[in-house]
Amino acid sequence: MADSSGIRAGRAYVELGTSDKLAAGLKKARAQLAAFSAAVTGIGRRMSVLGLGALSGMGLAAKAFAEAGGALMDMSGRTGMSVEALSELQFAAKQSGVEMEALEGSVRKMQKNIAEAATGSGSAAKAFSDLGLSAAALLALSPDQQLEAIADRLARLQNPAQRAAAAMEIFGKSGAGLLPLMQDGAGGIAALRKQARALGLTMSTEDAKAADELDDSLAALWMTGKRLYTTIGSALAPVLTSTAKAITGIVSSSMAWLRQNRGLVVAAAGVAAAIAAAGVALLGLGTVAGI
Repeated sequence: MADSSGIRAGRAYVELGTSDKLAAGLKKARAQLAAFSAAVTGIGRRMSVLGLGALSGMGLAAKAFAEAGGALMDMSGRTGMSVEALSELQFAAKQSGVEMEALEGSVRKMQKNIAEAATGSGSAAKAFSDLGLSAAALLALSPDQQLEAIADRLARLQNPAQRAAAAMEIFGKSGAGLLPLMQDGAGGIAALRKQARALGLTMSTEDAKAADELDDSLAALWMTGKRLYTTIGSALAPVLTSTAKAITGIVSSSMAWLRQNRGLVVAAAGVAAAIAAAGVALLGLGTVAGI
């Protein structure tokens, strides 16, 4: 019959071996779990960055859409031109080195002069007549068609001085700046507008209305957010005012006390300097003693 102590020793060996294997297994599983957790965390972090980047990009795109469409919608209301025509003329003007603001101002001046000339009044009536244009006939056209019709006649003038004078008479002082846009007449403007359509640069009135509404909503949001800050400031104003007054009083009293006790302040500074010097000397002594 086997010795009982030997049996117990064998059992302990088996249990110890099993325990070691279990510990090793748990350690390995823990390491794998930690590695998996780190991998998932890294993926989550990258996805968060990508998501935030995408949201930021979409936000910027929405803002650009709102500003561009809103500006065209407002300009359409001021000039009477369709959004589609304006978006195409915006490209044509840019290609010709003409600023859109200058084009808008010139078009508005042109419309005013056409309306006056149609009634037989206005200084531009002779300019239309010299170009062989009927102000009454022009009045029946859309603003972009009026521009193209006038450009066609201006392009026929061979004398640059006469061409510039006629342009300024019809379009105002900035009229001469439009000549690069009109140098090839109606055909040149039409070709640039066709190119804008081919490039997908034409904005529809429907899109411009949506952009204008978004632009107005963003402006309202900004104003509301700004008002929130002022409301918080208004709520904090009494507390901050009383705190500021209290601090001002303390500072004023301190300054008065310092003026009346300059000698004490100088003495205190001397004591502080002496203590600092003693500290440095003791530090040096301690360093030497430790060598």
